[in-house]
Amino acid sequence: MKHPTQALAGVALATTGAFLLAACGDPEPEMDAGGGSADAAPEVVAEAASGNRRIDFALPDLAGDERQLSEWDGNLIVLNFWATWCPPCKKEMPLFQDTYEANRDDGFTIVAVAVDEQTATQHFVDDFGIEFPVLIGQDEAMAVGREYGNRIGALPYTVLIDRDGTIVDTHRGEVEPEDLDAWLKAHL
Repeated sequence: MKHPTQALAGVALATTGAFLLAACGDPEPEMDAGGGSADAAPEVVAEAASGNRRIDFALPDLAGDERQLSEWDGNLIVLNFWATWCPPCKKEMPLFQDTYEANRDDGFTIVAVAVDEQTATQHFVDDFGIEFPVLIGQDEAMAVGREYGNRIGALPYTVLIDRDGTIVDTHRGEVEPEDLDAWLKAHL
């Protein structure tokens, strides 16, 4: 017989996995008859992070060197949590790369936090020609995402941090070109 703590841990793990897969499986969630998404409550939780100061954290980059978010202080930062196995995450990466190339000399950067294995992430970065900073982690990366308002662990999850280090927006799901354009017009 399982100890009650083991049973609860199993339920929590299964629930977290279901949320992750649900977020990555359909970049455009269906709307119910009331006009809101079925998972509107987590979006409210994510929005609660807006207006707070950015949280500094350290994760390794693809070379294994510890990097801190504070390295990019003074820039407009798009902090994106993603994985190579997540279809909407993969779909938004070319948009991020194009936007990074066009704006990196204007005090803009994208910091991608891969919730993934190092080898898979390196192959993805090489195949897609990603030039912006990519940090990597699994449990540690998910913990950072929770600190930024992603309580359910949805991927992709994106946080916009202004030049002063204030979280100005959060976005659960795939970032569309119009989202990114609006952020740049308002904050770059």
